[in-house]
Amino acid sequence: MKDDYSSGKSYGGGSDSNCSDWYASHDHKPPGPKTLHVTGKCKFPTGGYSVELKPAEPQGINPKIYILDKIVNTPTKPVPDVITTVEVRYDEKTETEYDQVHIRPDDVTLDVEHTH
Repeated sequence: MKDDYSSGKSYGGGSDSNCSDWYASHDHKPPGPKTLHVTGKCKFPTGGYSVELKPAEPQGINPKIYILDKIVNTPTKPVPDVITTVEVRYDEKTETEYDQVHIRPDDVTLDVEHTH
């Protein structure tokens, strides 16, 4: 995990985050545009966290697998000392037909459900 204490960002989440319930779908329903959705939940030992998913740069060698980097925004001020679950959501308008989404650094690979 790479920490940047001045920005409150941590790339990954380390042992403090416990993410689950990942789901990926590509919505093809009219009127469009086609949209890729990725959702999940992350638990943290305190409040004040948020989570982003961003496209990895560069992408991998398989164009059918979309790689996303999980970025955990850590608390920058005092927060409640209570276990907190944070909803994670990524949406992207794309015509590209992905078979899978891979989330780093968690090493989670999801099959993409295509909805028509």
